[in-house]
Amino acid sequence: MEIKGEKYNIAYDAENAAISCSGTLDFRGKEGYKEMAALLEEAVNAESPDIILDIRKLEFLNSSGITTLGGFIIKIRKKGASHLTIRGSKKYSWQARSVKGLQKLLPSMNQEFE
Repeated sequence: MEIKGEKYNIAYDAENAAISCSGTLDFRGKEGYKEMAALLEEAVNAESPDIILDIRKLEFLNSSGITTLGGFIIKIRKKGASHLTIRGSKKYSWQARSVKGLQKLLPSMNQEFE
């Protein structure tokens, strides 16, 4: 599954249980992130042992997007079927701050920053 726009790309590779986000995501509210939330839910429902969320090329994510990721992480925690790794970039300072906050929702989550 893939969602593309002028400024962003979100893709879910079911075979590898990998979600990648790139560009700039600045939709308005929960409704704006509806498609992204559906893609993330598909990944959770697949119940792969390991899920990778790659945000290394995601330049910007607004608070509504971070809330959407929080909901995704809570669903992973509730199902308990998958382990999550978030891959980020030190190039974008918001990523480390946001991922640190999101880790409070799932302490077993791995972080990989390059």
